[in-house]
Amino acid sequence: MLSPTANWEEPGGSLRTLAILTVLISAADHWTTYLCLRSPVPGWQVTEANPVADWLFQTLGLVPGLLLDSAVTIAAVAFLLTTSLIPRPLRAGFLALVSVWTFLAVANNVQALQALGISPLGAI
Repeated sequence: MLSPTANWEEPGGSLRTLAILTVLISAADHWTTYLCLRSPVPGWQVTEANPVADWLFQTLGLVPGLLLDSAVTIAAVAFLLTTSLIPRPLRAGFLALVSVWTFLAVANNVQALQALGISPLGAI
């Protein structure tokens, strides 16, 4: 029988949980970024705060940039799940740090959406 802590106790379980969390939070970041930047809102100047992401969006476009960022994120998470080159505690710590940092970006985006009067579901 599985207990609520079974995933954390099995080898690699917590790393898988952190990887899933990282991907889900990244997806929320990409969705809220898309909603904030997809079209101008009269009376507001909305910009991407991350200079690397801003360059990517300016170079490739918003949707292609977000798709490339998503692909790189998934590839990096898959690498961290499977590599033995990096000690497990460092991999877990990195995923936790990325999740927290990205969660802060999502919180900022949600505040921007509220100020702009845009629903997180995409409706204005």
